[in-house]
Parts: sequence; structure tokens; C-alpha cells
Amino acid sequence: MSSKNYLEKDVPECYYLISMVMGAIDYYMFYESWAGKPGEDDARHHSFDELPHGKEVVDELSDIVKTVYLDGLENADIAEVSRRIFEFRERVKALAIDLISYSDRFKLHEYVINRIKPVDKSTLKVFNNDAAARDVLSAVFSSGENAEINENIKLAVSQLPLRMSKTKFFDIMENSLKKYIGTDSLALDRELYMLRTSAGLKSVSEDVYPGLEAKLNELAHADYDNVDETSYPVLEGRLIEAVQVITDMSELLQSAETIVNRMAVMVMCFSNVETVFSKETANVKVLVSEAAEGLANPADKEMSDDVLKSLQMLEGIFEPVMERLQKYQTRAAKQNLDGSDTDVRPLLETFDSCEKLMSPSVFADLKDEVSHELAEVEVQGKFEEIKGELSEAFGSDLKLMQRARMAAILSQLPVFFNSRTDVMNYVRDSLDGCRDTYEKMVAVKLILDTAKTNR
Repeated sequence: MSSKNYLEKDVPECYYLISMVMGAIDYYMFYESWAGKPGEDDARHHSFDELPHGKEVVDELSDIVKTVYLDGLENADIAEVSRRIFEFRERVKALAIDLISYSDRFKLHEYVINRIKPVDKSTLKVFNNDAAARDVLSAVFSSGENAEINENIKLAVSQLPLRMSKTKFFDIMENSLKKYIGTDSLALDRELYMLRTSAGLKSVSEDVYPGLEAKLNELAHADYDNVDETSYPVLEGRLIEAVQVITDMSELLQSAETIVNRMAVMVMCFSNVETVFSKETANVKVLVSEAAEGLANPADKEMSDDVLKSLQMLEGIFEPVMERLQKYQTRAAKQNLDGSDTDVRPLLETFDSCEKLMSPSVFADLKDEVSHELAEVEVQGKFEEIKGELSEAFGSDLKLMQRARMAAILSQLPVFFNSRTDVMNYVRDSLDGCRDTYEKMVAVKLILDTAKTNR
């Protein structure tokens, strides 16, 4: 088998076949999840046409699916189909990025609302800071896995009462960002992006999600200092409504991007596909036809025998084809093939894009970003920029919203504890510094419940 044969034909055909099959299955599962109104037992709360941009996304996705799967790429203008696919991919990605910004800003209000529920504090039990600190520490270190421990530490930092001065907060932030000196600039850019979104500093055009914008404005202008038994349920209700929209829309966008990524791989590899996959194509069309019809005309419908047979046949394809692809990848690695060989460079670049499109990071950028090693003065400058943005936001914030922003930032920073003792001291200091028994009860309960759910 020559290098030309397996790189120009076999590898693209593996990528094409895997993506064709998985895309059809994903689209059918998408139809199963989203056709019709949600039932009582469904996790989602909306049909796609009730979500902002939902119908627009589903209609465009289905149009592209029909072109690729039902009409067939052999009958299509590949350049035009490719343009539609990648433009749609970018639109979905932009909607998802804006949705993340809204999600993070609503989380700030959730932090506040969780701590202002009207309660008769005379009925609260005596709160034991030592016992609570031990419970939190036990939850944080309940796993032996470092990654899980770090996530639990971030969880604790995000929920514990915050009674930290702005000076200490900025010192912690500055020292954490200094760890990026001498490292790749892209890593710091990603960190700063996460910090800005978490702290609600990323702005979004009001026209993108007007319903969410209206709910956010209502919460932003609420009189949190005078919440009572009448106003609290209204605020809580607005928050719940927004979270349900964001959760459902996030799932829809994630699924749509996964499906369009499959089709992107198909289009990128199509010119190198020589084998006619007649059986696979016929079974794929069975799934896609039923799913497209079901999304266009939702109705309660049992899975047909034809669909069941096609699913069973297609699900058996993935593993053996994936094994073949991995063998080819191993062979290429042994031959030390890289971009310096001008004959294979375009193919290797295509395969690299295919791997990104098939990865779990469905919104991944396909282009390699330019980076450089960070000097101390650059890191310091970037810290001063975000410090200025946060200081401006703090200036108009209620005290609880300031704490919400600070907690969100601290939870996103690289873990700034050096030992288990440091974590224990932080937890204990947070609880000792807070005189609001109800806030401490809420914070500890959220930490323990969430850590338990994440196990």
C-alpha cells in the first residue's frame, strides 16, 4: 500500500464514512429530542420554536442536512455547500458565545438571590463554623483525583461567603496571573476571556437575545436591599425562567454544531472518496428522511422497523472504521510525515481540521492562532486592564454583587492554594468572617450538594 494510496484515499474515506454515519445518527437523535412539545418527564422545558433563534437554527440545519444526505454531495456544488456549512457553523458558534455571556451574568444574580431569601433568622439553628469547615474540606478532597479536587476547590471558592478587601482580592488575582509569565500568550488570553465572562464584563448586543436581556435588566434594577416575601418569588421566578431558556438553547446549539461538524468533515474529504458506500448511504437516508419529516411536522410517532434496522446496521460501522483510521494514523506517525513535505501538507492540514471537528470541543477554532512567549510587562499590563474594568463595575455594584463578581473571578483563577492546610484556612476564614448565619448555611449546602452531584 503506497503512501499516496492510504493518505489520499483510505484516510479521507475513513473520516468521510465515520462522519456520514455519526452525523445521520446524531440528526435522528436530535429529532427524537426536539420534535414536539416537551413532556412531563423531559429535562428540557421548551420546544425549539419557543426558543430564541431555535426555529431559525433547526430550519437551516435541516436544509443543509437534506442537501448533504438526501440530495447527495455527488449532485451538489461542493464549494457552495462548504460555504453554507462553515457560515452556519460560525453563526451557531456566535450564538453560543453570546449565550455563555448571559449564563455567567445570570449566575451573578443567582449568587445574590440565593443569599437574600426572607427568613426568620431567629428560627435558624446555631451554626458551627468548625464543623461546617470540616464538612466542606471533606467534600473538596472526597476524590483522590487532582482534577476533581481542583474543581471542588473552585466550587468552594465560588460559593463561600466573601469578606475580602478589594486590595487582597486584586493581590490574589495579580499573583495568579503572574504564573503566565514566560508561557504561551494564548493560555493567558483564554484565562482572561473566562475571567471577563465569569465577572459579567462581556457585553452582548441586546438584539441577539432580547427576552434574556429583558429578564437580566429586571434583575439588575431590582431593589435587593428591600426584598420581601412578595418580591422574592418574582425575582427567583425570573431567574429560573432565564436558566431554563439558557439550558435548553445551549443543548440545542451544542447538538446543531455537532451535526454540522460531521457534515463539514464529509465535504472536506469528499473529493478523495472513491468507494461507493451504497449500503451505508441507503441506511443513512432512512434515518435522515424520517428525522427531517419529524422536525418539519412534529407528531407522536413510534420508531419504525426500518429505522431500527438502519440504526443497528450503522452503529456497527463506527468501531471497525475507527480502528482502521487509527492504524493509518500510526503508520503516518512512524513515517514521520509532517508539513515539511509539500506533497502531503494539504492532506495533513485537512486531517488536522477533521480531528478538531470530530473532537468533543464542538466549537473549536479550526485555524491555528499565532502566539508568543509572555514577558512580565505584558502580563502586568493585561492585569491592569482587567483590574480597571472590574474597578469600574464595582463602582456601581451593590455589596453583594461585588462579592458575586469577586467569587466568580476567584473560582476561575488557577488554584492559588499550596496545601490542604491553605484550603482549610481559607474555608475557615470565610466562615469566621461572615456573621450572616443564613448566608453561611446556604453556601455550605450548595457546596456539599453540588460536590455530591459531581461525584
